[in-house]
Amino acid sequence: MKNKLIIILFSEEKEKINYALGMLATAAALERPTELFLTGKSIFSFLNKNDNSIVNYSNSDELLTSLIELKTKIAVCSGALAENKLKESDLRKDIDFDISGLTSIMSPKNSKDQIIFV
Repeated sequence: MKNKLIIILFSEEKEKINYALGMLATAAALERPTELFLTGKSIFSFLNKNDNSIVNYSNSDELLTSLIELKTKIAVCSGALAENKLKESDLRKDIDFDISGLTSIMSPKNSKDQIIFV
């Protein structure tokens, strides 16, 4: 079994978000398990009808669609939601988000996985 690629996305810079999505889409297309963990201000790029949406940058919307089709787990940090005064209902409706904490990534079951912080 291939090690999972987990990207912790903290940045709100569109170029970094786009590149993180590209890395995940490439890994998922190569049949590697993948997970995107949104935290910090990056979650603002995944809100409903937001001017800061990632769909305004290059091919990010296509990459995100690919991630969904390739069954990438997309999680949102519950602490980041609270810190940013957001609710789960503020997130995009077309994505099945898993609301969790950092412990889900740092658990022993992920000890052999590759984690990248962006």
